[in-house]
Formats: sequence, structure tokens, C-alpha cells
Amino acid sequence: MNRTFNRQELYDLVWSTPILKLAEQFGISDRGLAKICARFHIAVPGHGYWAKIEAGQPATKTPLWKTDNPAFQTIEIGATQSQRNPQLAFAARAADEAVRAAPRRAQSWTAAAVATSIRDIEVVADPPAPPVFGHVEQPHSSIAGIVAGLRNSVPDRDGEVSINGIRIHRDSRARVIAFLHHLALCLETRLVSIGHDDKGLKAEIAQDVVRLEISEGRRLERHEPTPSELRREREFEQRQNLARRSGRWLPHESFYPEYDYQYSSKLTFEIHNWADGARKKWADGKRQTLEGVLEGIADGVVYHLHFDKARREKREEDEKRWQHMAHRRELHKRRIEREHKRVGLLMELAAFQREAADLRATISNAAVVVEDADPEYQRMIDWAKRRLAHLEAQNAPGILTANLRAQNLFPDIDELHDPEGDPH
Repeated sequence: MNRTFNRQELYDLVWSTPILKLAEQFGISDRGLAKICARFHIAVPGHGYWAKIEAGQPATKTPLWKTDNPAFQTIEIGATQSQRNPQLAFAARAADEAVRAAPRRAQSWTAAAVATSIRDIEVVADPPAPPVFGHVEQPHSSIAGIVAGLRNSVPDRDGEVSINGIRIHRDSRARVIAFLHHLALCLETRLVSIGHDDKGLKAEIAQDVVRLEISEGRRLERHEPTPSELRREREFEQRQNLARRSGRWLPHESFYPEYDYQYSSKLTFEIHNWADGARKKWADGKRQTLEGVLEGIADGVVYHLHFDKARREKREEDEKRWQHMAHRRELHKRRIEREHKRVGLLMELAAFQREAADLRATISNAAVVVEDADPEYQRMIDWAKRRLAHLEAQNAPGILTANLRAQNLFPDIDELHDPEGDPH
């Protein structure tokens, strides 16, 4: 059954009913339900919790972790679509929209089992023979380097040829080249280019890249020695026996491997990327071939590219927002520092003015007695007059304006102004 809950409702359920029993009601595994709870930061009881409940003993609940993130508020249980990471739901939506909007390439073959979903390939019962691409005389220009690498690759003793991103048997070269040619055509209509570099196969849109890999199934089988290998082995054993009789020792030599790789002709195409809930691997099967699901593979490549594109743009947007807030906080900090300097300057001017007023009164009172005063008193009054002159100079408009301009405390155009106000 399909059910939708908020976090509090699901929390109450898992702490009131054993998770195994609850999962059966939803038609999923208890492990699957536990993973959903973990994804949405909902703690689940351990085995000891229910044992204590059954024994009538007190048991402690783990509190529900609080979050205001709207992506965590709605939880679907038992839905046919796999649960996505709520923190990356925006990227999944963007990728889905890109796949739906991607144009399709007209097919020149009949394929009853072409995938229309990047998550599930539905196979029609009793389909016709899977499509096979014919030999390609002029491969797509984007795979020219790949074609040259495959054709020039020297097979190893098992017949394997490989370049970065491709590992197949030599007999599969023509098929892989044809498949890549048609894949390049499909991706071209979706504005995606395919290529190869020192890291291997890749598909890209502008600055966004996903890595691709094509491999052929293989298995290890015990090596069956050829007559020539057996003959060389017997000849060596004879030389070894002769050496032993004469007191010499010959190091061991191997004339054939213990095991061989046997290739199955079944190809696998894989996107080396992680995107929430998206398929990334296709393989030849009993009823399908990679050629038959080419459109689905192309859609998968588009999905992964646009998923990464959405995540990259979100990171860039977050970075810009962070830098903007950091700039605003820096402006706020500098405004506070400037206010402190302004207040300090005004307090200093006020102190100068008070001191000047006191000095004027002192000098005025001393004028009536200074002629009869001792030299020390007269020298003090002279110093007071010089001090008063200094203080009056500090309060002179010209010197005060120059000081304000030097400290940039009251600029005509305020570079510290924040039109958005103070950051919170």
C-alpha cells in the first residue's frame, strides 16, 4: 500500500510498532523501511527496546531530530518509485525534465524493447530478434580517436583489447564501434557530445562531464595446454632431471597459464556517476541487447549529466549566496568599527572642549595675581596658555575637517552602506 506521512507521524509509528511488522504492512523489507527512516533522520528502536517493553520494563525513546528543511517533511512509503535523497530532489527533478524534453532520433530499425524509462527497462514478452547494427564505414567524428585506439590495440594472449574506458574481446571491436557510432548520433540530438581522453570514455554538456565504460563479460576457465606447450614442458622436465643427476639445479619455468579468460560476447554499458535513484548500468540479456535499448541509454546519459549540472549550479548559487552574505557581514563589521571611531572622536573633541573651558577659567582667574606670583606659578600659567592654544587648534574647522577626511568617518558616498540593511 502507498502511504504518505510527515516525520512526526512516521516517528510515532516506528516507536509504537516493531519495524518488522510495520514493514510487512507497507509491503517492503524491514531493512528498506529502516533506510527510509535513516534518510529522513528518524531514529528507530533497537532490539533491546522491544524486549524491555515486553518485559514491562521502562524503555527510553530516542527523540525526533528537529529540522525545518521542507524537503524532509513529506515521506512516501511503499511508492513504486524509489525514495530519493530529499536533499537532492531538486537535481532529480531537473534531470527528469531534461530527459522528457530531449528530442528523439528517428530509428532505422525495429526494436520492440526500446526503454522509455531510465530506471526500468520493460521487455515485451516474446520479442522479435534484438536489433544489430551493421558495419559502420565512417564512424561519427567524435569517436574517431576511440576507433583508432581500438583498431590499433594489440590483443593480449586472451584476445582482449582495451583502451581507457573499454575492455572487450578483439572479435567485439566492430560491434562496439557501431554501437558507439549510433550512441554518438543519439546523444548529438540531445546536445550531448561523446569523446575520449586519458581518463577514458566521456559524455559532456559544456563543463559537465560523466564517465562511461563498456566491458565484455568474461570468466576464468582452466587452461587446456596445447600440444606444443606440453612438448616444451616435457623437454624442460628432461633437462631438469639431467641437471639433478649432475648436481645442478634449474629454476622452475611455466610454459602455459593455469587459467584463461573466456569472453561471453555480452556487453555492459555503465555510467560511472552517482545520481539519486537513476539507472546507470545496461547489459546484454536473454531478450535485449545494448543496441535495443540505445534510446534508454542515451536518456540515462542525459539524466546523469543534467543531475550533475543541477548540483553544480546549486553549489555555485550557494557559493555566491555565501560570498554575498560574507560581504554583507564584513560591511556590517566595518560599520560598527566606524561607529566606534566616530563616537571616540566626538568624545575626544568633547573632552578637549571641556578642558579648554576649564583652562580659560583658570587663566582668567590667574590674571589678577600673576604679576605678584612666584616664577613657578607664572610658568604654569604660560604652559596653560600654550595648552589652550593647542586645544583650540584641534577644534579649528580646518584641522578637524582634515582629520575627519583622513579617517574617512563621514564620507559623501558611503562605501559601507548595505541597501539590504544589517544582516541577521
